[in-house]
Amino acid sequence: MEKLFFPISNAEDYILVEENPSDELYSHWKTKGLTPGIPCGTGVLLEGVTFVEWGKRHHFEEGELVIDPIQLEASRYLNSKVTQLDFRKNHSPLKAKLITSEEHLFAELEETKLPIVLKSEYGLAGRNHIIFKTHSDSWKISQVNKRLFGFPVVCEEWVGDSRFFDFSTLWDVKEGEFFYLTSTMMWIDPDGGFRGIRIGGGENEYQSLFLSKVYDLVKDLNNLVPKEYSGPCAIDGFLYSENGITIVQPVSEFNFRYSIGRILWEVRNKRKPKTETVSGLLVLPYPKQGKLDEWSLLGRLETELNSELILLTPVRDSSGKPYQNAVLYFEATVEKESTVVETIWSSWTDPI
Repeated sequence: MEKLFFPISNAEDYILVEENPSDELYSHWKTKGLTPGIPCGTGVLLEGVTFVEWGKRHHFEEGELVIDPIQLEASRYLNSKVTQLDFRKNHSPLKAKLITSEEHLFAELEETKLPIVLKSEYGLAGRNHIIFKTHSDSWKISQVNKRLFGFPVVCEEWVGDSRFFDFSTLWDVKEGEFFYLTSTMMWIDPDGGFRGIRIGGGENEYQSLFLSKVYDLVKDLNNLVPKEYSGPCAIDGFLYSENGITIVQPVSEFNFRYSIGRILWEVRNKRKPKTETVSGLLVLPYPKQGKLDEWSLLGRLETELNSELILLTPVRDSSGKPYQNAVLYFEATVEKESTVVETIWSSWTDPI
């Protein structure tokens, strides 16, 4: 994922990476009208640079990344789901609480109405969570240390079966003040796993329902977000149905960093498609069976779907070992969007 800065960079930028992108991928970006920066390693740049990273934890000193204790503490504070229980207080329709130990969790499972979901304090959205639907799921307690990295964890009501629309609002934060950029729609699988995200195609049909509630939430963050923080933020939320009524969860988590949605927004700005064109990113797992020839597949799919496709991350490392996931950008009309998404997904994950 470190290479996702290449597609949103300018030609004069330097991108700090452990392994350079392949010549084939670098040429692919240029062919698609992007302006990838120059790959470099630590020790190359010594002075006179403006340093940008996924989340603010370091400073750049004599060509090296050095942990900044103040920025690290601020990052831990802002991105902690434990901290965020205070951020979202009075704005979430779903009950959530802190679980501090295995004994506490056992007691909670006995007393609380299921289903619930446990979330790691610093886990990634759609990955580091455990769902308890019935009491027979109690065996999953043994997974807490491995999947959630131990306690404390956040326990929240789970409404996955009635959840029907996931969104993310994107913001720039300057000295603690929030500036709205756009909203996106996310594709989430039934177990809460993240599949992709999209922007464009006209105004979102649900935006009028959720955006005002997210603005109300942001107004209450003035005294909670340190004035020292400046950078990107994504606020994820969703809609679900209860007794035939649509309910807005304006925030399931905050991401004070470059999110996958922010990458999509930046790439779309570089591409400058028409307003009615849909832009999307798909996070595609390497196929469990079969061998993937990504360049041949992309060429075939572009012709078949009449859609622009851009591979934003490499499929494998320099030794040929496949990465777990690759990120693919696409453009499509609203009418063809579903066909494009499903065709790409099936063709990629189950190659012939």
